[in-house]
Amino acid sequence: MSKNVTRLFAPIRKLLGRPDQARDLSRSVLLLQLENTELLSRNLDKAAMSHLLVQLSMTLGRAVRPYDPVRVLSPGLFAFVLRNRTDRDAMQVAHRLHRKGQTPISIAGQTLTPVISGALVHADGTCLSGPNLARDHLPEPDLPTIETLIDNARHRLQATPDNDLGRLRLYPYDTTLTGAPLVATISDAISADQVEAWFQPQVCCHSGAITGFEALARWNHPVRGILAPGVFMPQMSEADHTALTQAMLTQSLMALKEWDKSGFSVPTVSVNISNNELSERGFADCLLWELDRHEIRPDRLVIEVLESVGPVTSNADVRVNLRKLSKAGCHIDLDDFGTGYASLDAIRQFGIHRIKLDRSFVTGCDIDPAQQRMILAILALAERLGIAALGEGVETREEHAFLAQMGCDEVQGYAIARPMPLSASMDFLRRHNAAAADLPSIARRS
Repeated sequence: MSKNVTRLFAPIRKLLGRPDQARDLSRSVLLLQLENTELLSRNLDKAAMSHLLVQLSMTLGRAVRPYDPVRVLSPGLFAFVLRNRTDRDAMQVAHRLHRKGQTPISIAGQTLTPVISGALVHADGTCLSGPNLARDHLPEPDLPTIETLIDNARHRLQATPDNDLGRLRLYPYDTTLTGAPLVATISDAISADQVEAWFQPQVCCHSGAITGFEALARWNHPVRGILAPGVFMPQMSEADHTALTQAMLTQSLMALKEWDKSGFSVPTVSVNISNNELSERGFADCLLWELDRHEIRPDRLVIEVLESVGPVTSNADVRVNLRKLSKAGCHIDLDDFGTGYASLDAIRQFGIHRIKLDRSFVTGCDIDPAQQRMILAILALAERLGIAALGEGVETREEHAFLAQMGCDEVQGYAIARPMPLSASMDFLRRHNAAAADLPSIARRS
């Protein structure tokens, strides 16, 4: 193309706002992050959640110019590079995208509203300097790179307090945030020793004795504080799941040894194992090797699997791993019982030792006749099959009392104790053992 033609089209490019890399002295980066993933995941299965993320990405992508494309940094985290915009213009675009992102979406027969936080970082080619903070022009090589701007915006999002979630904020580029980056994935957090196993006790309904603890992951985020799994699990990759399972297993086995060393009787610890790990060939052999290495009997480890992990929905490796673990003596729990569809096959083929009544059945069971009939039917099924039953999400003394009187073997929930670090579990065990010594046992209903 000749120089004359280039000069001819230059005003047109300027009029259309087409970016010119050589003159890109004004750029902004917008990050939008889906925040209510815990609530959405509770209402959607994995396929529907993936469909929601794809639909959200397409909605946001259609709302920007072709040369300001959306970049998906991780599931639920979107980046936009807005070139040659003033901070005011960039903010207008950011507000439009923020509104578009929070438009209700119809998925699996439900209408859901995403909650999205936004951080817009703007670098306009100038800097503040001198005693009176005069504005000096930044030479083009000194402008931050796109990746540095994205990193700046990511730091801003990670520092967002809970009461600001769902809002959009404009930030200037901050050179102090370009140091050591905050970890962005669970795998990184585990490497940085930021992921810790917390433990929630499980109690026998008839004697009040502690029957075990369930290990629950907590991310001790350096900015946002303690994060529960619902906040970070929807964005986890398969590698993250594998790393988290290994971390939880190691910390749980170490916890058993600490309880033993302190003289407490804690029969079991329960660890959630996802289908990703169960699908790995040789997973059971590796797990049994870990038990042997820590000198822990297999019957002290409880493997919690989702109700959907059944013979019909699982591959051959899942079936081999579960049968091998059960045969070795590990206990298998069927989690969230009543919300899936393959439970009876799983109980029959996988040697399930205990079912965990989902909290949706437990909530209000002391006053809701429909809940009571459902619980009685499940408990009767468990008794006929010769397996134990544990009520999850027990939040009141009345729910605890009803489940005990109806024949539920164990309970777990806030009515007993919230999840706690290992150090706090020692104090809990001391207090519980002292109080349980004076409690009469509750006779099981015949």
